[in-house]
Amino acid sequence: MMSLWRTSLLTGLVAAVAALLSPSDAYGQKPDTVKFETADGVTIQGSFYAAGGKVNKKAVVMLLHDFDAKKGGGRTQDGWGDLATRLQDAGYAVLSFDFRGFGDSTEVNKGTYWDSKKHPHNFNYARPRVFNQAKPPESIEHKNFTPHYYAYLVYDIAAAKAYLDRENDRKGANSSNLILVGAGQGATLGAMWVANEAYRRRDKRPANQAFTAPNAATDLADPEIKDVAGCVWLTISPTIGNRNVGQTLQRTWLPAAAKTNKVPVALYYGDGDKKGDDYANTLAKSVKGNDSEVQIRALVIKGGDQKGSKLLTEAANKDVIVPFLEKMNKTRGTREQIDKKVEASAFYYQVQAKGPLTLNKKAGDEAPPVSLKMLGLIP
Repeated sequence: MMSLWRTSLLTGLVAAVAALLSPSDAYGQKPDTVKFETADGVTIQGSFYAAGGKVNKKAVVMLLHDFDAKKGGGRTQDGWGDLATRLQDAGYAVLSFDFRGFGDSTEVNKGTYWDSKKHPHNFNYARPRVFNQAKPPESIEHKNFTPHYYAYLVYDIAAAKAYLDRENDRKGANSSNLILVGAGQGATLGAMWVANEAYRRRDKRPANQAFTAPNAATDLADPEIKDVAGCVWLTISPTIGNRNVGQTLQRTWLPAAAKTNKVPVALYYGDGDKKGDDYANTLAKSVKGNDSEVQIRALVIKGGDQKGSKLLTEAANKDVIVPFLEKMNKTRGTREQIDKKVEASAFYYQVQAKGPLTLNKKAGDEAPPVSLKMLGLIP
């Protein structure tokens, strides 16, 4: 009897240890707080939810919160935390972060950020009213941003992708399979960034050759937009700050993803939001046209007249958003995980297939900038 009891106890202990060591142990864990710096010197703070199992079997999801000049915004508002946990439970790695000036993303490298020659957008549009150039502040607040400045928050998304590329090389995520979920103006910035990736390509040569002119036909990798497996935009906004970007969104940014590169795009709106309904369907019909291969859809979600991240209820996350991402991921298929070498590599813009190249990021820089001029926002 004692021997049987000992055998049962030993078997139970072995099973318990095996359960603790299994890959699924990562599911439901608290996220790690992470930090990364943008090309213009902002320290972005976020939360990284580790995926369970083999990371090359699932996509990594980036969450882009909405924001408001008066009400603020951040990665902990509404249902973002619940969505991140549910995605992690489904086997995805997830990165959420606060845009600059919001939430915990207020620290800057003052020597870089306030450099009026290298980054005039910060100096011109984000200064507090009382500003001592000899002792510039080490933190920023969105209440000091002019409406013109909000488009530059796209730099934060570029830095977030660079962070995921480094996590990819540490085998903690597969950034070749990236799904973006954004709300309101966060969604608009996301669509803007995806369009930027349609023209950005990595120099495949060693870093010591990166300052000689590359041959696009042999030296450059595929456009970075190939990493984007899909986009889910919740009540996407036609404005960034007070700037109306609706025409550019409709004619350039969304087509660069859905039409030219066949990236699946979902435009969600609340079932009681007539304005959101009209806008989402107008965008989808305009971008899709008569091309059956263009995967852009306007989709209704139960939420009444709620907008943006207010649609992320527990029921919607569980029954709509997570299942839709599963379908999106299966439709696109899994790209194999490869080392990105983002810091060691140079990147170039190439707007036309055989057109000239423009340097985007030098080898050695941690994160790339984003060309607002190329995206049609500055002259």
